[in-house]
Parts: sequence; structure tokens; C-alpha cells
Amino acid sequence: MRAKDIFLGPAGLRSGWRLLIFLAITIALQAGLQEIVLLVLRARGLVAPEGLYSLVFLASDTITLIAVVVANWVMAKWERRRLTDYGLPGKNAFGWKFWEGAALGYAGVSLLILLIFLAGGYSPGSLALHGAALVRAALLWLLASLAIGFAEEYLFRGYSQFILTQGIGFWPAAYLISFLFGALHYFTKPYERWPDWASTGLIALLLCLTLRRTGDLRFAIGFHAAFDFGAIFVYSGPNGGQLAPDRLLTATFHGSDWLTGGRLGPEASLLVFPVIGAMFLVFHLLYRSPAEASKTVPISRSI
Repeated sequence: MRAKDIFLGPAGLRSGWRLLIFLAITIALQAGLQEIVLLVLRARGLVAPEGLYSLVFLASDTITLIAVVVANWVMAKWERRRLTDYGLPGKNAFGWKFWEGAALGYAGVSLLILLIFLAGGYSPGSLALHGAALVRAALLWLLASLAIGFAEEYLFRGYSQFILTQGIGFWPAAYLISFLFGALHYFTKPYERWPDWASTGLIALLLCLTLRRTGDLRFAIGFHAAFDFGAIFVYSGPNGGQLAPDRLLTATFHGSDWLTGGRLGPEASLLVFPVIGAMFLVFHLLYRSPAEASKTVPISRSI
């Protein structure tokens, strides 16, 4: 193989190098925006809180979202494509597919909590907040969950899925990205165990399937946002060993880690796996064939 063949394919720069450029732009922008925010906070004598705070998630994931959208725009200009070619929804981002995804995501986490409850591992307690504090917390967690959904779906199943599909095909790319998504949780969050890697990886694979069948990321974004909103705020479960200070309930999880997920939260419960299987089945019944929008013309059939 000639040296230039490592970088160039029949249609120009190979997909793997394009992905690295996209990630480099995203990471650089994200780091720059985070530093600006920290400088502003320091100038006002403030310190960003650490923990499961809705405002922290809202700020950090909004920064990530801005960085990812700008990186997508740069790549779209370079490749002479539209942002919608990468699965990013256009004007109708909160259309019917979004709400279908939100319904499945919320139903999934609700079923998971119900199973844990029936097995004696969950007690809902009582309301942790009242009045204006409850309304404020609900709105902030709703916005934070939307930011998480948009940012992570655009990052992992937007340009990344699109460009790897051009190199190795949709499903090899989906399996690789889903494996890495689970690994990212496993290696970057405290108290991690294999069930959380497996469950997040499988849910990521489900979201890849929703992209394949619906043609864009609206369903996946709605699912992601609703699942997180239900798990962290509504059912008030732990995440990474922490509870949200502004959660809805004084809920408690008790019993073995295999049942409750332990410090990791319900996503690490072994009961999540039949729930994921049920969600795959429900989605398959809703959307039985790939969308035309997902049948893209390859840039290069090699990484």
C-alpha cells in the first residue's frame, strides 16, 4: 500500500480521518467554551458546583451541543452536505417522532422501576420538593435532560455514525460506536460495573436502530431525554454514586446491587436487560423497515 492510500480513498480523505477531524473540532470548541464559562464564574467570585445538579448538566451539555453543532456545520460545508444528512433534524425537531421516542424512553424506565419495586428493591418515599421549588426543579431537569439528549445523540449518532457508515457500513459502525459509548461510561464514571457498560451499550444500539428505521435522530433524542428525566428526577435514582439534590422524591433503593443497580442507579440493575429486550421489540413493531433517508451514498468504503 502506498503512503497516500492510508489517507486517501476513491472519494478523497478516508472516513476514519474525517471522523478524527470532526472530533478534534468538537473537543477544541468544547474545551474553549468551558474555559470561557469558568473564567466568567471566577470573575464573579463563583465556583461551579460538583455533583448531580441540573444546572451543571444543563450548562455542560449545552456547551457540548454547541461544539458538536458547529463541528457538524464545518464538516457539512467541507463535504457539501446539509446538516440533515447527518441525521440532525431540521425545523421539526420536536415532531411526532420525538414524542414517540419520549414515550418509549419514559415507558422503559418506568417499567424498570416497577420491576425493581415488585422485587422489593424500591420505595418511592414522599415528595422531596413542594411549590415553586418543585416547579423550578422539574423545568431545570427537563431542560437538562433535553440538553443531554441532543448533545449525546448528535455526538455519537450524528456525524460519527454517518461517516463511519460510509467506511465500514451501518451496522459495523453502530456496534463499534455502541461499544465505545458503553466503555466511555465504564471508564469515566465512578463505581462502574459490567452491567452498566452492557446496558448503556445495548441502549445505544437500540438508538442506532431508531436512526436506521426512522431516518433521523428525533426518536433517539426524545428517548434519551425522557429516560434520563425519569431515572434521575421523577424516580429519583442515583447516578454515578450521587443523588440529585433537586429530585422529585425521597425514594430509596434497597437490596442487592444486581437488583437495584447499587450506586450506579437502575441502569445497572440486571432487570434492565429484559426491559431493553422489550423496547427493541416495541420499536421493531412500530418501525419495521429502514427509512429512505438512511440509505446514503458512501464517501469511501474504507476507513
